[in-house]
Amino acid sequence: MRTAGESISGGAPWRRQIRDPQIRVGLVAAACILGEAIVAKNVIDVRLDIFSQFAPLWVFVAYLLSGLRDRTSEIAFTAVLVAVTAAVLVLYAI
Repeated sequence: MRTAGESISGGAPWRRQIRDPQIRVGLVAAACILGEAIVAKNVIDVRLDIFSQFAPLWVFVAYLLSGLRDRTSEIAFTAVLVAVTAAVLVLYAI
């Protein structure tokens, strides 16, 4: 018997959504923005300007505009998201 959250194909609908590369890159971008805000405020005690604060968001927008949805581009943009977040934090820490 199926529960209310399961689809006819047998899996939960949220599982199919997480398999979408756009969702995964978006989740990484959100985690990077949140992590950047926490580190900037609590660890290095600086206030980021608007462009630097949302740098992972700009990378995510570039991913959306590129139209690439294969596994290689997903991994590449995920790596760029983490690298941009780290670069912003390092630049503000100096």
